[in-house]
Amino acid sequence: RLALLNTRFLQLCAEADERVRPLVYAVRLWAKQQGLAGNPSGGGPLLNNYALTLLVLFFLQTRSPPVLPTVTRLRDLAGDDDRVVVGGWDCSFPRDAASLEPSANTESPCSLLAEFFRVFGDFDFAGQVISLREGRALPLPPPAAPEAGEELKLGPLNLQDPFELNHNVAANVNEKTASRFGRCCRDAAKYCRSLQYRRKSSKGRAWGLTRLFQPGAVEPGAAGAGAFVISIPLDVASEPQQLCREPGGHGPWFREVCAAIAFVLRDVLKCDCAAGKPLSAPSEESELPGDSAL
Repeated sequence: RLALLNTRFLQLCAEADERVRPLVYAVRLWAKQQGLAGNPSGGGPLLNNYALTLLVLFFLQTRSPPVLPTVTRLRDLAGDDDRVVVGGWDCSFPRDAASLEPSANTESPCSLLAEFFRVFGDFDFAGQVISLREGRALPLPPPAAPEAGEELKLGPLNLQDPFELNHNVAANVNEKTASRFGRCCRDAAKYCRSLQYRRKSSKGRAWGLTRLFQPGAVEPGAAGAGAFVISIPLDVASEPQQLCREPGGHGPWFREVCAAIAFVLRDVLKCDCAAGKPLSAPSEESELPGDSAL
């Protein structure tokens, strides 16, 4: 019965505001394309669709003014016929969305999507508990629920079920996935602020929401769909001509670049790497290529 009531709760939220459903679908599609989400029944360290949906609903509860009411507020609005207790858990909420107060929030769905990425890009998932009942992040350890027979299982991402308060919906998520989720949110937030998101590409490249929902990184300026941008920090303040003027072009700077690229290819992408033929040293008169070529 808890699963049935959870489904009715999600339906109520979708009917409460017309922005909920497209925003949920957008986040779920984005997460799938980024390799962050998996089958709800497949197990593993990935986020399932239910967890992603609850993240969106929590985000909408925290807007100013809020788009959705908290679960506590829904319980207060429930009528006598809506009172339900299952397994000791109070699952009372109105069954009719018409009984809810309309939201005064006027943000567009695209603006909400960009804000979702911004908020969760810097969110302390491991140090807080996301509570849809309270509509806020609770500090650790969370207050014990009177109905709970056991404590909430804490982990790298703590997302409390709206009714079964000792159930961490994201308990399967490991530290690597939680870290990747935050990093992907930061990249998406940065992309949503770029010209590539707001303006059609003159070179025929994917742009706007289309680019956001394609596989791969969404760093502004990425070469195309599926391209992953890997930054290699270099000391650009030093003399750049030094790279070309060192014998064979194999100075410390050059070796640092090669080591970084080899690490990505060998240890991250699991490719086989072998030493290639050495490049001929550039002449003293040759000019250093542009930054993109370098």
